[in-house]
Amino acid sequence: MSKNKLTRRDFLKAAGIASAGLALSACGVDVTKLPDATTTPSLTPFPTSTNTPTLTPTPKPPTMGELARKLGFDIGFSLSLGYGSFYIPECQDFLLNFSTVTDGMASHPNVTTNNNEGWAYWRDLSDFAKSHNMSLDLNHFFWGFGYFQDDSAIHYLLDAPKDEIEKYMQERVKKFFQIPYFTSANFVNEVLPNDSSKSNEYGWGKLRNPFYKIYGENYPYECYKVAWNEAVANGREIGKDVHLIYNTASSEAKSSGADFEYRYLIGLKDKLNKEFGIERPFDIGMQFHITATEQEWLWNAKKFEYQSLLEHLKNIAEIGDVRITEFSISNANDEQEQKDILHTIVEAFIDSKVGKSFMMWDPIGSALNRNIDVMPNLVGTSYKPKFMFDELYTIIQSKL
Repeated sequence: MSKNKLTRRDFLKAAGIASAGLALSACGVDVTKLPDATTTPSLTPFPTSTNTPTLTPTPKPPTMGELARKLGFDIGFSLSLGYGSFYIPECQDFLLNFSTVTDGMASHPNVTTNNNEGWAYWRDLSDFAKSHNMSLDLNHFFWGFGYFQDDSAIHYLLDAPKDEIEKYMQERVKKFFQIPYFTSANFVNEVLPNDSSKSNEYGWGKLRNPFYKIYGENYPYECYKVAWNEAVANGREIGKDVHLIYNTASSEAKSSGADFEYRYLIGLKDKLNKEFGIERPFDIGMQFHITATEQEWLWNAKKFEYQSLLEHLKNIAEIGDVRITEFSISNANDEQEQKDILHTIVEAFIDSKVGKSFMMWDPIGSALNRNIDVMPNLVGTSYKPKFMFDELYTIIQSKL
């Protein structure tokens, strides 16, 4: 019988395996289940992600309209016959900085009387506002002396009988209510016009005004009634999903004319309240067309001081919610002067806590030289914001 000699190498190998087995057993590993040493091990690859890392985008700052709504009001501007401007993508991008819009000229009878293009434009503006959660104001249903000039499409109605005037009123408002979406409209405009530069001169707008000729001082009531009836016929609730506005140009500052109009509006409010059962039947629209110098038909900036204006707005709000329907600055060439006027009006409006909307007058027309010095330096010719936009944004942001 032959004996195999155990070499030193075999001994160390056997001892090493035994030692490793004992060590693994001490750790709870069953060495009987280890793979055969002659087997090629199968390597499991380290898992790797096949997805591209997602980068978190930098959040956009809130728009001016979003900031204003946090404070309880809408802010925007009038396009003023923006047929061309509105359909330019850059103009629409600029509009999206705001929360409301109107067109201060597109409600004129020359645009809305048998003018399919005018109504199509309103419908497009309506679709745009609704799709972007913006408010839309239709401007004026009725404007006595303002809509019956010699070149007006309805000039012929100046001497029309009562039944013809009433038919016109009903048909006009019916067409406006066929616009798919809107949130407010002026049921009357400038009932008691006065030269803002001469506060002691005021009175009823009788010139070129068939409404006054037929109804006398009761004509705003008749205009409201037509709008109310059409709203009911269309399932719209006044004061909830649509607001009717009495738009004045006489009561922006304390004056004898403003006092006269205030007393008149108290009476109109009470009359409408009793007939229609609505506590606050209309809002008060105010036009702050301000000049840095003396100029007829414009408010001199010197008339406005923050505290007195704040108190005046609160007083007006006892009748109805306040809406600045037109705001502009004229004849202010100095940048700081423009900013100072802006601060006075906007801060008093916000701090009064009675305002529901603030509408600037035709800044795009001003930029494109359609209307010089109407609302300068809010936007440039390329529809990019300018320094007055930045200043307005800063004012609103500071109030949050």
